[in-house]
Amino acid sequence: MNTKRSRQRQRLWRTWRSAAALIRRMQRDAPMCPGSLYLLRRQCGKPVCRCRQGELHAAWVVTRSEQGRVRLYRVPDNERAEVRRLTEEYRDWQRARAALGKRTADVLRQLDALAEERLRSWPRKSKAGGQHASPDH
Repeated sequence: MNTKRSRQRQRLWRTWRSAAALIRRMQRDAPMCPGSLYLLRRQCGKPVCRCRQGELHAAWVVTRSEQGRVRLYRVPDNERAEVRRLTEEYRDWQRARAALGKRTADVLRQLDALAEERLRSWPRKSKAGGQHASPDH
């Protein structure tokens, strides 16, 4: 057996198993929420407010894109831990999905390389430079 082809097949199956692990990771039942949770600090615009001296107003928000626009949603303090968990779960799912796309492309490249080695030219060229006639003719 060709050792190069054997190594290619082993690499292919390792890549396939890592893709399967990503799919299992993406199938979890844990709820998730798109977006990112962060602490937003800003000025309110009132001329005599404390934020004019640098004490910015702070609010926890979830930001996400909806219909091509960035939306901010204020998160109440009592829901922050849950929203953090939900958004982290979504980011993990997104990372796994991106990695799965790369693994799938790797699997296809590796399969194409294996197929390329198996390809044979037909009909074969004769020594005179022409093609061999088929036996039917």
